Amino acid sequence: MDISAIKNALVAVELKSCSIAALATWLSLRAVGQYDAIWHQTLRTGIAPHVAARAGMTAVAIAQTLGFGAITASLVRLRSLPQMSLWKVTQLSAAVSLTFMACWALYALVAVWWLGATMKLSPIWVILIALTSIIMLGAVAFGRDRFKGALTTTRLFQLMGWTGFDMLCASAALYVLLPAGTETQFTMLFAAYIIALGAGLLSSSPGGAGAFDLTLLTLLSGQEEMVASLIIFRVIYYVIPAAIAFIAIMSRKTPTTSDIKGPAFWGLAYQTGDLRHIAGRDWFIGRLPFFHCSIGAHDQQHSEPVDVQKIGRVARRRGRCGVFYNCSPRLAAAADRAGWYVRRIAMEAVVRPNNWTLEGRGFQTLRRKLRRAQLAGVHIQQANDAHTMPVLAKIARNWAIQHGGEMGFSMGRFSTDLIAKQRVFLIKNDCETIGFVTFCISHDNWHLDLIRHQGRLPDGAMHAAIVAAIDAAAAENVTLVSLATVPDPRHTPSYWSERKRGLIQFKRSFSPVWLPRYHAAPNKLMFWISGLVIAVAIHRPLQNLPWKALRLIKIAALELKLSPRHDKRLVKQNGSPERS
Repeated sequence: MDISAIKNALVAVELKSCSIAALATWLSLRAVGQYDAIWHQTLRTGIAPHVAARAGMTAVAIAQTLGFGAITASLVRLRSLPQMSLWKVTQLSAAVSLTFMACWALYALVAVWWLGATMKLSPIWVILIALTSIIMLGAVAFGRDRFKGALTTTRLFQLMGWTGFDMLCASAALYVLLPAGTETQFTMLFAAYIIALGAGLLSSSPGGAGAFDLTLLTLLSGQEEMVASLIIFRVIYYVIPAAIAFIAIMSRKTPTTSDIKGPAFWGLAYQTGDLRHIAGRDWFIGRLPFFHCSIGAHDQQHSEPVDVQKIGRVARRRGRCGVFYNCSPRLAAAADRAGWYVRRIAMEAVVRPNNWTLEGRGFQTLRRKLRRAQLAGVHIQQANDAHTMPVLAKIARNWAIQHGGEMGFSMGRFSTDLIAKQRVFLIKNDCETIGFVTFCISHDNWHLDLIRHQGRLPDGAMHAAIVAAIDAAAAENVTLVSLATVPDPRHTPSYWSERKRGLIQFKRSFSPVWLPRYHAAPNKLMFWISGLVIAVAIHRPLQNLPWKALRLIKIAALELKLSPRHDKRLVKQNGSPERS
């Protein structure tokens, strides 16, 4: 090729065309980022969709430039999402790559038909694309059963749509960079780009270099002008996004659980929300539609008052309404001064392990419960190895089926990754683990998270587990142990507090200090709407649908066993309906 002609074509490209190509590149990367958001939901990682999409964009921007897509993307995702394990990230990257190639194969079949109808195409291309399509679609169909209904048809169509939009934007970025007077039609370029993209991906070379360019030039019969457009396209679509993404992941310091300086329950942030730095302090922001909801007390290390109005402005810029849930009296007072509607909704039971003792009249009920647990053969053991994880998972699964699922939003859900970072106390009876409790931990406080058991526990078993945790916290000089919150009977409707009477009595047996907790919103209407949304997110999370289905199946199986035909058989065996 004529090198001087390529240089002249490069100089002739207009700045407006480069700007449009940059916008199309951004849209293309945004589309690819949605792949990660969908797969995080499918794999139930607990990562917020916008965080997952941002990590996916970063991973793709770097991986498509460096080559070896799945491996490079896994390393970038591991850097962007340190709360995820290497195995989970590897699963995610493999799933994203496999489904993208499967969706690409379907579009490639259409592209081969289109090009074959307008130009002579070698049969080798048709055979190669057809075989790739069959292999990829077969792999997706075979692996779909592993996700137990999470990889729904709707999500598969979403993946198909985002794949098409990604390739459409990428080919548009290349099309606007073609020199003036080029007779290549956009539909022809779009079809050729799809096939060339597959060749580049299968080669695993950096940016598909060589395979992508030669395939595109062959299909479009391009010469010097097309080479110049490809050079600029590579700079805009590959080099610049990769450089920005690399700077972003190297400069970003993502907080980990060990970095958390706030309350211990902020360890749930990676499961139910995000940790953000707003108005000069850290916040635990829960995932809610329409609301920017701060959960729990704010950072107590700051002596200056909270700028509530600034928090509201930040929420409005995100298109949401700012609210505080289970916040401290200090934060509630600041919200009240700002004109927000504030109400007391709960009490948090707090124990100071260094000053806590079983002596005194206030612990009579607790001592009686502990004696009953001891007579029943219950003993508590702190979990300290990974061999107990399958046992805990089985107990948690049975508990979830029995209760129709777990709570959501500000309540922890069973996750092996989360449990590995918590303190776990096993409830054993006759050398068999029958339940467990977990505590979120930080440098100076613990917070009660999960209580799970199978069957009916011996009386006092759960009390013994909490006492063992308080003793362990005292031995490690932990200053505060929170037993979580309960509804405040004096400030909540009676029908609600009555439902939690047993839980309140359970926590009162430890003679804790009760700290008031508040709910605040900019006005009364938003207060009640946000309260309803929070209640639904806690007690009716969408993640419970599979558990509720399993519970219905279990109930149906029990009813089948107690059918009239079964009753008649019992009457015949026992001789009287009363005995049956």
